[in-house]
Amino acid sequence: MHRTRRALLACLLVAVAVSLGFALAGIPNVELVTLAVFVSGFLLGPAYGAGVGAVSAVLFSLFNPLGAALPPLVASQAAGQAVVGVLGGLSGPLLARFRARGIARLTAGGIGLALTFFYDVMTNVGAYATIAGEKSIEGLVKFVAAGILFVGLHVVWNTMLFAVALVAILRVLDRHREELKNG
Repeated sequence: MHRTRRALLACLLVAVAVSLGFALAGIPNVELVTLAVFVSGFLLGPAYGAGVGAVSAVLFSLFNPLGAALPPLVASQAAGQAVVGVLGGLSGPLLARFRARGIARLTAGGIGLALTFFYDVMTNVGAYATIAGEKSIEGLVKFVAAGILFVGLHVVWNTMLFAVALVAILRVLDRHREELKNG
């Protein structure tokens, strides 16, 4: 695909991811951004997927209806979503071609679980760095423990979302991904 078309599609996918973030912003840790960023990496490849993830996280965080986050938290959110985009580019094509639907769904759910857990660890460390006065490993553990229910909800939501929806989305878009590569 021509670089201009790829860049325009990346911008469109950033808009989709940010819009999906705002759509569910009122429900704590229930979101569609991670899925959208993963699909972006699948469509555009790991490098553009990382860019879509990072830019989406920064824009959503800066314009969040609950208020903008401070730089350490924004940086951790951007890094976490960049990893999601990279892994969408690397693992998405393999996942789209799994023959056994049950194994594909279990694998997709496992990917959703791992990515969400990684993202939550990153953002918890970023949030702790942002708001903690005295920083220590003990303080970080207490901070994470205080929000464990929110992390659990986020992990369960994304695991189920990836298991139920991701494989079908990737299979439909796989034809278009090939057209994007060759066009």
